[in-house]
Amino acid sequence: MKNFKTGIYTKSERNYLSLIFFLFGISIMSLAPRTPDLKSNLSVNNGTFGTLLGSASIGSIIMLLIGGQIVHTIGAKRAMQIGSTVIALTYTVLVSTSSPIIFLFCNILAGSGVSIFHIASSGHSLHRQDEVGKVIVPKLHGAWATGAMSTAAVAFLISSQVSISTHITTLMVCFWLLTQFSLGKLTPSFPEKPTADDSYRANSIKQFKFKINWFLSLGFFCASIMEFTIADWATLFGKEELGMGSSVATLSYLIYLIGLIIGRYSIGWALKHQSEQFWIKTGGLVGGVGLSSMLFTASVVVDLNQNLGYLLAFLGFFLAGLGSSALAPIFFSIAGRLSNGKNALAVAQLSFVNTFIIFVAKNILAWIVQISSIMIALVITSILMAALIYFGRVGSTERQ
Repeated sequence: MKNFKTGIYTKSERNYLSLIFFLFGISIMSLAPRTPDLKSNLSVNNGTFGTLLGSASIGSIIMLLIGGQIVHTIGAKRAMQIGSTVIALTYTVLVSTSSPIIFLFCNILAGSGVSIFHIASSGHSLHRQDEVGKVIVPKLHGAWATGAMSTAAVAFLISSQVSISTHITTLMVCFWLLTQFSLGKLTPSFPEKPTADDSYRANSIKQFKFKINWFLSLGFFCASIMEFTIADWATLFGKEELGMGSSVATLSYLIYLIGLIIGRYSIGWALKHQSEQFWIKTGGLVGGVGLSSMLFTASVVVDLNQNLGYLLAFLGFFLAGLGSSALAPIFFSIAGRLSNGKNALAVAQLSFVNTFIIFVAKNILAWIVQISSIMIALVITSILMAALIYFGRVGSTERQ
């Protein structure tokens, strides 16, 4: 403890903090490539299934109202311990139940667990980034994306042989144990009691309301809706609308994540050569136009040449991942820069409006899927992402 220096970012700290983000990605994205199995367990239609998936946002919204204050009160380490426990328990129930009511209740709890972990981990990493004076957040988001990609790859390999219950339950046990271990190793960088300057007083909701940057929040919604929609529907799109087998369909999400991770690990280099504003606008263009054009072409071609149709769809998901890759780290960095040091609160504020709008949007998209098709929902998402050509001006015009 006494040897810890806030201005030094050691290799050990970097590795364990990266592992925490990696495990977070593995855990919370583990259900995305197995959505057909979840839907089969529940025996519901697409509209109801999408609504049930979106219910996690209710827990997220509640937690985001108070999460920043909780983290600044109990500290990031304890908040992540609580969050990881809630995630592990609720995800285990989600994959074991056939009751939509139980699924709904547990998914709301899961959303609250994910949110408190997200606020604590992102707030802490932004705080450390300020202390050490170097960019560390993009690589941590890259570690998260690597975890998400790894969980999709595992699903591709085992989904046809291993039940979703066995798969996810085993994963959750490993996630919880390794997260507790990693947090213990990082104890020096998590102060037990936040300083007075870093605290957030309890007349919180009123202050919270007036501190929302609406232009930033709406831009972040357009930047993040793609990630949520693809997580919910990419695998089902491949299986139900292009006729892929169960294992092949998981590649839709896996290839999206490959694009995401390539971009995430290139952000530091990219921001040295072009500004935040440039990459936000470029990401919106590449992801939005790339996905919609490739999926439309794939849906036309697949009946004539199945393999070509699959390849075009995969290319579209890859471009969506590549376009999305820089957006979350950039928007969180902008929020942190505008927060006057209250980084966990900044993450909560930015995420709150985003989660609320996404909750509404995901439910609307679910019933658009029910009355039309998954492709229409993905095209609508692509249009929203392309709107970043306008919202990109929220970013800095300076290179880092």
